[in-house]
Amino acid sequence: MAKTIDPARAEQLRRESEQTKDAAYPAGTTGRRPNRQKVYSVRLSAEEEAEVQRVAAAKHLPASTLVRAWILERLDHERSA
Repeated sequence: MAKTIDPARAEQLRRESEQTKDAAYPAGTTGRRPNRQKVYSVRLSAEEEAEVQRVAAAKHLPASTLVRAWILERLDHERSA
């Protein structure tokens, strides 16, 4: 699982990202997702969703990234069981 990033470092990365957000990608660069084509829809209560958002914010991650990491960790666990 990802470790918590230093808030000052996160802010530095945000500033750098904002400065180049409209710049063209370097020549020869292609964007792609690593074979992630399927989407799951999961129903949570308002309280559960708020808890996911809280944990994600504490780790400086988007909630979807956190939930994906949890799923992949559990799959790894199940494979090794």
